[in-house]
Amino acid sequence: MVARRLLALLLVATSACVATAGCAVDGDGIGEGDDDDNVVVGDGMSPDDELVAERQLNGSELPNKTISLTFDDGPGRRTGELADYLAEKGVKGAFFINGSKVAGRQGAIDKIVGRGHLLANHTHNHKQLTSLSAASVVKEIADTDAIIAQAQPQGPWVVRAPFGAWNANVARAINASSMKKYVGSVFWDQGGALTTTAAADWDCWGKGVSVQRCGDLYLNEIRTKKRGVVLFHDIHDKTVDMIKQIVPTLIAEGYTFAALEDVPSVKRAIAGASTPARDEQCQSATLGRPVDENVCVQSRSTQRWSRCVDGEWIASTGPTDTKCSQRFPL
Repeated sequence: MVARRLLALLLVATSACVATAGCAVDGDGIGEGDDDDNVVVGDGMSPDDELVAERQLNGSELPNKTISLTFDDGPGRRTGELADYLAEKGVKGAFFINGSKVAGRQGAIDKIVGRGHLLANHTHNHKQLTSLSAASVVKEIADTDAIIAQAQPQGPWVVRAPFGAWNANVARAINASSMKKYVGSVFWDQGGALTTTAAADWDCWGKGVSVQRCGDLYLNEIRTKKRGVVLFHDIHDKTVDMIKQIVPTLIAEGYTFAALEDVPSVKRAIAGASTPARDEQCQSATLGRPVDENVCVQSRSTQRWSRCVDGEWIASTGPTDTKCSQRFPL
């Protein structure tokens, strides 16, 4: 049995989808407007269930017409400009930084914090944590934590796994280290896939989709789902341009922008960070507390049931599962 300390690790509140690697080449030329020459990494989505041993935090509990904007893989060369723009619009974003991108861009880090945004951990080198040793997992988090702790010494401490790749082994490694102060991993509700009705910014730019069209697809997904955590990547110049296109539209339509630390599942995780689950318990972000073995809880986002077994959530039928010692329906 393994102690579960990282809140929302065993969250009963998200989809069964997970992100896998996505690389994109800017459609208007080699690396035009982006960092890292002509290849940039993004977090896309595919039905690779192997990466999802644990549920992750999301924004499914936000009120109607309320979203939270998150930005991965920076800081980029226009991150400071983006931080200023959002602050001027009264929007607090969350910037999940890669520590390896910070050299020469400390000003962007200072701007993020100084403008009231959240500085969050997206690892140092954007490696898939589920493929690393325990020591390497901790180093990926800790190297970026050193940057965050210097700029944002009081926290809160929030992590997002690259590609959304998160499982019990990753959490186990973090929980056994000084990085157990982190909560997460934070997943997303919009911005994970480019389709005919939705968009992922990195994929838009890699496939030559225009800023206008990509923004329209983001708006369509947001309007359809009405709430949630939205994923963007601030290493792309075009993403900054797109944000300036869609934010005024959403404001005009009456949308509210929640700080990530005020998203209910994240807020509960932060508030409960000092009370880890025991070895045999599971941490439920739906209930906001640990539960004992064989307790069954219904997911807020999917309405599916899960049962706690030896510190892990497994699928359950809920009302008809005779092994449930207690049931917590929505």
